Amino acid sequence: MNPAKSYAHLFSPLGGDDADNYRAPGQLTFLRSEHVPLETAALKKHGARFAFVGVPFDEGNVGKPGSEDGPREFRIASQEYLSYWFEFGVDLNGLAVDCGDVPMPKVNPDTARAKIYKAVKTVLEAGVTPIIVGGDRSISIQAARALSDHIGSKKAMGCLHFGAHLDLADSWAGEKLLSTCAFARITELPNVSSKHVAHIGARNSMNPKDYIDLAKERNIRFYPMFEVFERGIDAVTEEAAEKVWKSTDAQYLSFNFNVMDASASPGVTAAEPGGLESREMIRVADIIGKRKSVSVIDVTELAPVYDVSGTTSRLAVCTILRLMAAMARARNELVDQKLRRSDLVS
Repeated sequence: MNPAKSYAHLFSPLGGDDADNYRAPGQLTFLRSEHVPLETAALKKHGARFAFVGVPFDEGNVGKPGSEDGPREFRIASQEYLSYWFEFGVDLNGLAVDCGDVPMPKVNPDTARAKIYKAVKTVLEAGVTPIIVGGDRSISIQAARALSDHIGSKKAMGCLHFGAHLDLADSWAGEKLLSTCAFARITELPNVSSKHVAHIGARNSMNPKDYIDLAKERNIRFYPMFEVFERGIDAVTEEAAEKVWKSTDAQYLSFNFNVMDASASPGVTAAEPGGLESREMIRVADIIGKRKSVSVIDVTELAPVYDVSGTTSRLAVCTILRLMAAMARARNELVDQKLRRSDLVS
């Protein structure tokens, strides 16, 4: 146990003047974390492992609008969680900071895309893992390009994507930077090889033939939902993660929560029947967390206007927090279990 660190937050409120209402956070940040400017020097000085960056961009969406409100609702849902995870014996307090939202000039999508790229690059240059929350799926194009440029062409980059749609359109209505083109653009990056790429969760008929043709042409391994049903989420996730993490220098992990069944995740821009259940997504986070680290995490297509009681935002937050906790456990960063409340109060 670090004697210089206060562990009062591990316990329920102590009463008296210190019994702040955990649901009245004051400044709204991810998991009540400290706000740090989106600057490389500031992030290095703080020493956090993760930096939350909101990306309220909805100009690359081809379906229902609403994902620009995703970052706000993700932060709100994170207020419902504490930082101690008993299943893993770890404490997430202090591991993350919140860098606010990337300013999005709606009148100029190209400028907005450049800002997304710069924001992710800034966090990476500080040696910190960005957790970017959008925003439509097209934000992954700029974020993945930032990671690719950050590590350089001589190093290998892997990518694991969860979603109901392959997003492998070479173009959509003549455009190449839309959400439907995200995986197509990522798999074109110079240091991304098909042997280090995997997709989990594709299903139903919003995956047109050109998606399948491009997947075959580029030798992209995707695990459709019927394969997940047959083999189980554990086996599929283990195999996919091995492809992405083995012999790579950096990994891009992307969650579009329409990978979930529509009943478990209604608050997305394209809810789809036949997807994962919540318990399966928890297993996904636990399995990937055993890899100890990841270079960039993104969450896209959250659309709170269609959600029910914040179900989808809460699931997204739970997934990311469990992933962080599982990685901390894998690194053996455990809380001293001998610690008791009596050690903190007279």
